[in-house]
Amino acid sequence: MGLCGVRKEGFGPKSTLSSPLPTSCFIDTIIIPLPIWITLLLLPILLALSLHHRKQHFNPSTAHLRASTRKNWAFSVVSGIHYGLIIANILMEVLEIVRLELIHFGIGLIPFGFVGLILGFALHFTEGFYGRIRGWQALNAILWLGGLIVNAVKVTGLSQEGINVRKGTKYPNSDQITDVAVVAGIYAVVAILECILGFWRALRRARGQREEESLHSGMSPVVEPVTEFAVKYPSRT
Repeated sequence: MGLCGVRKEGFGPKSTLSSPLPTSCFIDTIIIPLPIWITLLLLPILLALSLHHRKQHFNPSTAHLRASTRKNWAFSVVSGIHYGLIIANILMEVLEIVRLELIHFGIGLIPFGFVGLILGFALHFTEGFYGRIRGWQALNAILWLGGLIVNAVKVTGLSQEGINVRKGTKYPNSDQITDVAVVAGIYAVVAILECILGFWRALRRARGQREEESLHSGMSPVVEPVTEFAVKYPSRT
């Protein structure tokens, strides 16, 4: 049946239904996975640069040190919401795929979105695979903001086709518009929460470093004051 099943228009990209935007098949096959392709292209580059940076600045005396942060229930709650929304987007894409298959419309490369969502989840949870990838936040920005943009384009294209298209079928166009709009909205909220968590995490780490430094400075050797008696009668060893 191909990537796009029995849709009225083929791969495109020119469309008579959603002009000036491309066909829905082109959007699902080329535009939707675009941020993920970009991220996968940049990932090994950032990894190689990070390894080079670590070799150039490696210090054996401090390699084992890592700033500790105290547990914070508010931070944990916001993080839980962040991860929950990513899982919600995975489920929303599953819903769209199942309903498109019910009307034999094909699914393009929509399932490729799972790769981006899981990768973004893993990068954030591990802070760049446990600190090995410098600048991993830029990769997640591409995934979340890119996901928002491409799904907004998709909503616009579906709206151009008409809200009453496929009315009476197992997946009306109006339902798909709603589903994709929810996906785009979740991407936007995830991007905002990730910015908040990033700044929050940096502040917590900086506070932890200050506490450790003050603790170490307070453990310096104690120098006993020299008394008049000690000056007159120094101990003989």
